[in-house]
Amino acid sequence: MKQQEQTSLFVNTLLDWNQRMNLTAVTERCAVMERHVEDSLALLPIIENAYKNNCPTMESVKLKLADVGSGAGLPGIILAIARPDWQITLIESLQKRCFFLEHVVDVSGLSNVQVVRIRAEDAGQNPDFREKYDIAVARAVADMRILVEYCLPLVRVGGLLVAAKGYNPQENVLLLGSK
Repeated sequence: MKQQEQTSLFVNTLLDWNQRMNLTAVTERCAVMERHVEDSLALLPIIENAYKNNCPTMESVKLKLADVGSGAGLPGIILAIARPDWQITLIESLQKRCFFLEHVVDVSGLSNVQVVRIRAEDAGQNPDFREKYDIAVARAVADMRILVEYCLPLVRVGGLLVAAKGYNPQENVLLLGSK
């Protein structure tokens, strides 16, 4: 299945399921493409450049990435479609969202995605997940201080945390540094 087709299936499934359960406030296809798909894809050069610069001895082709608080599968599903060689784990605490994620993974034919129902703070303490990932990514999950506590235990020594924190991420960086 082509990436464009997988993305279209994801967006269609998201919009369909969103009518029955609250997955996103965005309800128009064009807006989903712009605010969710494009935003998720915008993380790729950031992840790849940061990884190459900070982990030059590691191969970026077969990355293991944890999407913490995956919710509607963003950015994890989109990253999995764009980078089929990466292994993506979607970490989500709510069962109904996990049902959606498992369905969309199946419909989109994504063999590189695992859905795990667990609270982020518990995942970091679980030996099955602790220090198992090259990268942890989170989008609109929590305050930066909390996000760091949730995500860093998941990342191996030398790995990366990518926090997509909205339109003004500097605000969070300043807050984190001032306390």
